[in-house]
Amino acid sequence: MKSGKWKYKVGGRARGIIPSLFLAVLFGGVSIYLYLDKQGIFLFSLLLTVFALVLVFVCVFQAKFVKVLIGENGIYHQTKPGNGRFVTYREIPEAWESFGKSLNGMEQHFVNYRTADGRVVRFPFYPYESEGVHYLIKCVRENGAGICRPDTDEGRKEYIIDGKTYGKTSIVICLVLLVLMLAITVPLRPCAAGSGLGGIICLSGIGAVLIILAAVIIRYLCFKVRIGSSGFYFRSGPFNGRYYQYCDIAGCTIEKQVYNHRTRPYGGTGTQLYYYYFIFTDKSGRTRKFQFQKSIHGHEAETLKMRIDQASGTSRKRRRAGKAVY
Repeated sequence: MKSGKWKYKVGGRARGIIPSLFLAVLFGGVSIYLYLDKQGIFLFSLLLTVFALVLVFVCVFQAKFVKVLIGENGIYHQTKPGNGRFVTYREIPEAWESFGKSLNGMEQHFVNYRTADGRVVRFPFYPYESEGVHYLIKCVRENGAGICRPDTDEGRKEYIIDGKTYGKTSIVICLVLLVLMLAITVPLRPCAAGSGLGGIICLSGIGAVLIILAAVIIRYLCFKVRIGSSGFYFRSGPFNGRYYQYCDIAGCTIEKQVYNHRTRPYGGTGTQLYYYYFIFTDKSGRTRKFQFQKSIHGHEAETLKMRIDQASGTSRKRRRAGKAVY
């Protein structure tokens, strides 16, 4: 299709390529200088150069292949070479926008739409692209099911919260950190061997990265919350999966916790980390919780809370009706 037929475009822009090119040139120049000066530390700067080049590649890849084109009759969504697909609005039974603060406090925005086979597809967008996103959601509402009402059968669709979104990216970042830690530790190993404290610090850094990597992998492979019409399935580890009926949950809440990572000198606040938790208590009194990203799964978490609250309200009405009859 010709680009003139599209009203809006989301993504498909080389954002961040200039800073990435600057870092690649800077680290590359430092690596060449250290190599010519025959200093072994050039391996560390070489790894930084490779990392910067990877960022350049990601920017170019996203500009070329990751985009959503929004037209009058449907959208064209592409995430990698050869997988572009045109979907009409009548094939999208539901669409919604989700937003909120990410872990590092940055505001994130996502568009989510459900395909005809029930699969949920999401893609990020920036505030200046919101006009096209609102047009997309408006067209979905006007051409079929639209946004589902919670008090109808259409509002009992299945939703999933898991660790797949950005899960592979987190694993890759942890692997890069591990490689960087090893690149720093190996050249300094003779010096660290003579100092017990230095060896402990090096091993502690590598151990911390390994623990984080293991946690990220477990979340990616195991964490899942499947929200159904009459209950939900929750699993946070390899062997602790369990299905809960909504009527078996005594109460639930969504909490935001903000942690100050460090305090800046001379006053002021340091980096703040934002965590969102869904906490629920079953009728046996056991409380469980799971972390989710509000910008990605805020709609799903609110839907889960709504269905639990509705089930609790229905149960109370039934108990009252039973007492009245008795």
